Amino acid sequence: MIQYPNLPDQATLGVTAPSSGVPEPLHHLLHEVKSSMKQKGYRTTFGDTAWTQTKSKSASAIKRAKEFEEMILDESIDAIIPPWGGELLIEVLEHIDFSRIPQKWLLGYSDTSALLLSITLKTGIAQLMAQTL
Repeated sequence: MIQYPNLPDQATLGVTAPSSGVPEPLHHLLHEVKSSMKQKGYRTTFGDTAWTQTKSKSASAIKRAKEFEEMILDESIDAIIPPWGGELLIEVLEHIDFSRIPQKWLLGYSDTSALLLSITLKTGIAQLMAQTL
């Protein structure tokens, strides 16, 4: 049976890049997102991988998986939103312990769909496929 996470009012959104990060010339977009989310009543926290991009990925597979797991397990973060998709998310799947994933929303699209599908199939927790930040 599929479980649907709850998103509380004034939620904290974690931004991490399990696939592609945001290259420096576009960092202003992340700052705009933070400001926009604050105006809507949300808090945001950004992982290191959101700010980096080298050769089609934000960081090594292990670093991307570790940062994702830290955010998904952090009880102060209510949902996770990658900055966008990418090409190499599949590299992180073997480094994630799906048995520890709590009932929490992950919103993504494009390459992030590999992680969304994996979470739903392995845990029964629904995820959201949509245009992200």
